[in-house]
Amino acid sequence: MTLSLGRIAGIPVRLHWSALLGAAYLAYSLGAMVSLVATAVGVACFGLSILVHELGHALMASRCGVTTTSIDLWALGGVARLATEAPAPKAEALIAVAGPSSSALAAVICSTAWWLLPLEGIVGEIGRVMLWLAYLNTALAIFNMLPGSPLDGGRVLRAARWKLHGDRLRASREAARSGVVIGSLIVLTAIVVSLRGNSQLSLLLVGFFVLGNARAEVAFADMQQRSISTQVGSLAWRFLAEFDKRTTVGSMLNEVARLGQAEALIATNGDEQVGLVLLEHALRIPEEERDGTILGDIVRPFSAFPHAHSNENISDVLSALDPIEPLILLIESGGVEGIVPPTRLRNLLGI
Repeated sequence: MTLSLGRIAGIPVRLHWSALLGAAYLAYSLGAMVSLVATAVGVACFGLSILVHELGHALMASRCGVTTTSIDLWALGGVARLATEAPAPKAEALIAVAGPSSSALAAVICSTAWWLLPLEGIVGEIGRVMLWLAYLNTALAIFNMLPGSPLDGGRVLRAARWKLHGDRLRASREAARSGVVIGSLIVLTAIVVSLRGNSQLSLLLVGFFVLGNARAEVAFADMQQRSISTQVGSLAWRFLAEFDKRTTVGSMLNEVARLGQAEALIATNGDEQVGLVLLEHALRIPEEERDGTILGDIVRPFSAFPHAHSNENISDVLSALDPIEPLILLIESGGVEGIVPPTRLRNLLGI
């Protein structure tokens, strides 16, 4: 569940529910040291620091011709979601470095605020919180520059390796494997320190986050390699069967042979095509409910699936695929010509 916070520079900003847990933990920790007012200022400014970091990525991406679809804030930080890959190694490095640079700038601003604020009273407490934020943003900038994906330093490493040998996928695997090593070392460090009596739960969670995402990026790069020379048209099933959306699921399944190996059908309303129904969805409906459920109840709009032309490579739309139910719409002459069915994609990608 996410909460929309509006737009900044045209970019949607969203707050994941887990960010509230992080804010509560931070408020509890600060509340033991400073007043309620200073605690509130600290929590708000910390959230703002994370937003500034992600805005750094987003604004630099815009300068490099890459669109940011959203900025999502959550418990362990945030992410600026880019619509496409960086077009060149230099752009990749600039976008990556912009985040830690923004955190470093936030550290300078916080340390300046601490220097200027009085030392006594509530304002003095706020000043001490600003100093803490300065240290924290400095640490975040340094940590994020560690050379392993998904950290920003991993993106810089990927850019450097991409520039060196010219193979982006190979560079992605190299940076992700470095991230696996870094994540493993963080987890090991957290466990060793905890066993010595100093609990490091936060560090352990960060380590597992880095490790898990790095392993996912290795797998994603491997999938890209397998799909880079496969065109959408070569795997597509054309001429999809059509059923009126008022048809019951039971009636459709009685004619399932009409689907062939498409594993999906087009639902219609008169002469209008309204969306796609996946066979997997229909089969999940209990048998006793199929005659009372119509296709219109389970149809999904065409916009819910990635689109591609027949001469595009599967790798071009890989990032938009749903890993649970992968499917690509084949679009020709502005209309739905067919699909690449889930089973064919799973076989190709090994998922």
